[in-house]
Amino acid sequence: MGMFDELRLKNKYKKEGRLEEYESYKAHLQSVQADIIRFTKYISDAQRNFESIKQKYPEGSREYNYAKDQIDRWKYELDKTKLMVNFVRPNSEQDIEYRNRQCEEFIPKLQSVISPSLDLRFHGTPIFLAEQIIRSGGITSTADRYDGYISSTDRQGEISASNIDSLGRTINFFSDMVAYDRSLPAGCIFAVYPKDAEDANYGHDLLHSVDFRQNPEQLFGIFTTPENIPNVQNWLVESGFDPNLVYTFEGFIEAVKQKSNEIDGITTGHTEQIEGSAITESLENIQDQTIGNNQGEYSFSSQDAKGVALKRRSGSLLKLQTRLKQAIRGLRKDENVIDTKDRGGDSDDRTTRD
Repeated sequence: MGMFDELRLKNKYKKEGRLEEYESYKAHLQSVQADIIRFTKYISDAQRNFESIKQKYPEGSREYNYAKDQIDRWKYELDKTKLMVNFVRPNSEQDIEYRNRQCEEFIPKLQSVISPSLDLRFHGTPIFLAEQIIRSGGITSTADRYDGYISSTDRQGEISASNIDSLGRTINFFSDMVAYDRSLPAGCIFAVYPKDAEDANYGHDLLHSVDFRQNPEQLFGIFTTPENIPNVQNWLVESGFDPNLVYTFEGFIEAVKQKSNEIDGITTGHTEQIEGSAITESLENIQDQTIGNNQGEYSFSSQDAKGVALKRRSGSLLKLQTRLKQAIRGLRKDENVIDTKDRGGDSDDRTTRD
């Protein structure tokens, strides 16, 4: 921001009686700019120390590795801070209220609509790193990007990714939802599918690195605050991705609800989507599955199956088949219950979701 832009911004906030917000923003901006100078010096110091260590200790020794890590550590901090400085801006009460409300309300709302069959994982990140993820076309660990340096717990080839039960931690601690205390926007949460069954079971709150260019079907969507939507859409377009993949928190709940309904329309055995015993038999003997286009549509092309299609970007086909079979068995059981009731027998009208 140029000098005249800063003057206009200051006058604007002064006229609106929000000069305190402007002064807070300026203090945070100056702090980040000071960090850039500080980290630059730390890199120089670490490089000099490393040159000295190389003369005394062999490559691979503890002293050698520690000294090398210090260079990567401060490079990481400097790179992150140089990105961050471009996003520092004055806060707005509307944005702060929105972020606080999502921290309180979003998780139970999402949990109330998501299907157990919709296996989404969530990776939260600050807004300035979200841009880099989109432009690079994938999510990787710092160990991959900084020659083995680990800034958190993620090793090379893996990323942190919570599930629906641990999503609250991702939102509250890794998505900058309260970064308004540094005059920064909220971050973004990437909702992704595991690549395959092995990936789904890789580890607690972990996935393998995600490459959206090679596996675009893994990206279900990105959700963030209304303030960030225009920027994220632009980054997606400029990087060759669909801008409709970014949602507000409310929009993401609706997208998950729609996808869950598509899935449960088959797995819970809705009769309007299943045409009688012919499909029951074909699903019980499913052998001729074909995977559809690269958008992740799985279709079951058995000769007797009519119009059964489930749009899903990723997941385990075997797991899906099992759930389909269970749904059909549930239909058969319901038919038996109805038949028994017609003959004067007892029935249990409770229903369950698999």
